[in-house]
Amino acid sequence: MFKNYLKTAFRSFKRHKSSFLINVIGLSIGMACSILILLWVLDELEYDRFHADVDQIYQVMEHQSYSADVMTTLSTPGILAPALKEE
Repeated sequence: MFKNYLKTAFRSFKRHKSSFLINVIGLSIGMACSILILLWVLDELEYDRFHADVDQIYQVMEHQSYSADVMTTLSTPGILAPALKEE
């Protein structure tokens, strides 16, 4: 059965070389992008996993209000760290 599929694919390749190459290139690009996205997601999931108390790590964000907009930043004042330790 598999031989039949290979024969059919080879015959199709002989008849339609340009569309076959376009399909193979598209499939290759799609698979490469999928692998890169998977590697990126795995890297993001492993971020800060080397700490002993990984479930105790938090990120502090600051919301700043300007006239009509609200801007969220990751930078906070330096005096915030001692205040958080006291609480």
